[in-house]
Amino acid sequence: VDEIGVEYLGLNGLLQNILGLMTLLEGGFATSVVYNLYKPLAEDNRPLIIGLIQLYRKVYRYIAIGVILCGIAIYPFIGYFISDFSDMKDVGIIYFIFLFNSTIQYFTAYKWSLINSSQQAYKLATINLTYQIGLNLGKLAILYYTQNYIIYLVVEALFGIGLNFAIVKKANKLFPYIVGAERHSVPTNVKNNIITNMKALFLHSLGGYFMHSTDNIVMSAYIGVGIVGLYSNYTLITTTLRGFTNQILNSFSESVGNLIASESAEHSYYIFKTILFVNFLVASAPVVILSTTMQPFVQWWIGAEYELSKATLAVILFNFYIDSMRSSALTFKVKSGIFVKDRFTPLIQGVINLLLSLLFVRIWGLTGVLAATGISILSIGFWQWPRLIYKYTFKKNVKAYFLRYLKYSSVFLLVIIISNILCHLVPQINSFVNLIVNASITLTVMSSIYFIAFRDTEEYKSILDHIRIGILSKFRHQA
Repeated sequence: VDEIGVEYLGLNGLLQNILGLMTLLEGGFATSVVYNLYKPLAEDNRPLIIGLIQLYRKVYRYIAIGVILCGIAIYPFIGYFISDFSDMKDVGIIYFIFLFNSTIQYFTAYKWSLINSSQQAYKLATINLTYQIGLNLGKLAILYYTQNYIIYLVVEALFGIGLNFAIVKKANKLFPYIVGAERHSVPTNVKNNIITNMKALFLHSLGGYFMHSTDNIVMSAYIGVGIVGLYSNYTLITTTLRGFTNQILNSFSESVGNLIASESAEHSYYIFKTILFVNFLVASAPVVILSTTMQPFVQWWIGAEYELSKATLAVILFNFYIDSMRSSALTFKVKSGIFVKDRFTPLIQGVINLLLSLLFVRIWGLTGVLAATGISILSIGFWQWPRLIYKYTFKKNVKAYFLRYLKYSSVFLLVIIISNILCHLVPQINSFVNLIVNASITLTVMSSIYFIAFRDTEEYKSILDHIRIGILSKFRHQA
């Protein structure tokens, strides 16, 4: 913010959302192919694996070309999305660098998906960590020494190329039989399954775009790109935390696919309850902590003038919680192959979000746009995914899920209230001191109440057992 200004920070978020429209060309093809890779990988059916990967590669090259052409076609209309477009410089150069960064991933996505489907994503940990550290240090250096946003984006592009190159090398090493392999066709029944799922997943992608990628566009068009920049400061924090929580929950993802395929519905349900509890912990903890520390942190980090209102912060945290809490249900839905039965759900939810955003932005501004997101999630997405997995995966009444959700959320709300009351009693010294004090109070309250509330539950004991087993296994391996 200090180096490039809030307007370019807002432009960054806006262009990400506009070019996110290009992902609709993929139409769920990748998810459908990955789903069909599980069985041949488990059976080491190399001809089918090679056939699927070759199909994946061919289609994604066409998609990449389509993204480039659509990106070029959209550019002349970019000014309509920015209310203060005339004040921005170098928008064209910035736009096409963004377009390049959006395109390069399509040329290597098939190899990343192969690694992920084979439950070997952990072997990319070093590559991803090196990429993240190098990228962030490089971008910080560019901003500090040059204050040039274009060079900042070029560095990002170069690191993206390096990451893709490293993933290709790793995939070739793990699966040497896919390199230079002779052509293999995909059986008709598998192709038909991919196409059927892809049609449903396209509606999922379209709904997802309306749900998650239109807010910044509405804000920019009706309020100004500067507001998007202010909001981006908050989303930088929440997105970082969401990435951390997703990393924890995604560690279960591929195992869930094998679990559903090989175990009974009852055992799958038992594991789901444990994962849902983990989901609750990693979704609620950031919200509880941010409820008392976000404003002091922003004051200390970039200054009080960049603060959003308490009402806006409350809506941001509410959306973070209800959206994060759906992760476990989504994982089980996807790994169960439930794509067609709810194909219209994301689209309906996304349209509700867009319409309410266009209405509320005129009344409540930024807070109204964010409130529209929360309402749209509650309208259908909140209950639909649990209903589907309880009906088709677990063969149980979904009432049990909502009772458990109510219990977790009640404890979470109690922690929020007590933490904020206690932090409100702390005198205002300075932003950094209040940040540390508030964080300490909140962590103490949350840890104490969560322990008292959940220590006797089956899920809590299951987590402790898994931790003990993991530690013992590590010691045995070292011995």
